[in-house]
Formats: sequence, C-alpha cells, structure tokens
Amino acid sequence: MKKILWTVALCLSLIPAKAQQTPDARKILDETASLFTSKGGVKATFKADNFTDGNLQGTASGTMCIQGNKFQMTTPDMITWYNGETQWSYMKANDEVNVSVPTPEEQQSMNPYTFVNLYKEGYHYQLKETTLRGKSCYEITLTARNKQKSPHTIILDINKDNHSLMCIRMQQRKKGQWTRISIQQLHTGQSFAATDFEFNPKDYPQAEIIDLR
Repeated sequence: MKKILWTVALCLSLIPAKAQQTPDARKILDETASLFTSKGGVKATFKADNFTDGNLQGTASGTMCIQGNKFQMTTPDMITWYNGETQWSYMKANDEVNVSVPTPEEQQSMNPYTFVNLYKEGYHYQLKETTLRGKSCYEITLTARNKQKSPHTIILDINKDNHSLMCIRMQQRKKGQWTRISIQQLHTGQSFAATDFEFNPKDYPQAEIIDLR
C-alpha cells in the first residue's frame, strides 16, 4: 500500500495518432499547470495502480487535497499529511503514525501534481491526440534527457476542453515498473487551512507515533 501511495498513474486503450515533437505540448502543459497554481487549492478523487512487467502489484483509491506543495491524501487504509516539509502517515489497521521527511523523488511520486514544476526542464515532449473515458484528450509523453533521471517517462492525458489532468502514467528508472494514476473527479478553487495538511495528535489520542526523521 505504501509503495502505491509513494509512486502514485492508468493503462487505457488509446486511438493511434502520429506523435510529434512540438512547442504546442509545452503550451498545453503550461495551461494545465495554471489550474493548480492560480486558482487556490485542488481536491481530487483518484485510483492508483502499480505494475511490474505488466503485472498489477497493488491498487488504491482515495481523495487528495492539494495546495502548492502541501497535500492530504486519504485511502481506506491510510491518511497522509504533508505540510511542505514533514510527512505524517497514519495506518488505520494498527493505529500507528510514521513521521518522516520525504526525499524529492518520494515527493514526486506521492503528489501527482508535482509535474507542475517537473515538466519544465530535463524532458523531451511528444504530443498526440487520443480519447479517454469518452473525452477528447491530448496525450503528452515526457521522456527524460538524462537516462538516470526518475521518473524516466511520464505520460499525461489532458482534457482538450478544459485542460484538466485526467491520467498520469510514470515509469521509474528500473524498466518494467510503472505507476498509473487516474484522476476521476477534480475540483479547483478550493480553500484549505494550514492545519488540513498536518497531523493533529488530538484526533488520534491512542495512536503510536514513530519518528523516522
């Protein structure tokens, strides 16, 4: 479960189209990123799957509240808070909270909207048109110029009508390992308090706190 949430992307059938290297891809990405940087916070429901060599290793569904680099993620098994520096992960099954400071790579995999800054350097773009869940989409493939960079490949499906992000697929440096995140509902312009992104021990008085920092 933790691996799924730390590498949070969907394999869907795509209409074949000719891929091209084009500056239009960057313009589309800029417009999508602006949805998450200029209109307050974002609330989304998602489904995340991890694959190794095409075999499903695990799955999770939940909701995510995001504001800048802060987020709160809730699944049936776990709640994660991140205030931009410290992360708290509450495991419901054993009433336990792990406190840590995630690495930049872990932050990228946990928050599907880190692409807002990630795509801006170090990647080649390819753009084609496709359909996803009955909607016309842009499919943009980002391939790292540096083969050691992780994630090495990112595929974004973006709604043509409103430039909202519908799906992310990410391949890590190790071949055969993919994460797929389907964004099922997306609400922009949300307002959140700073405390929404921090663990409150008063809400979990019996929880064991394990500090991994």
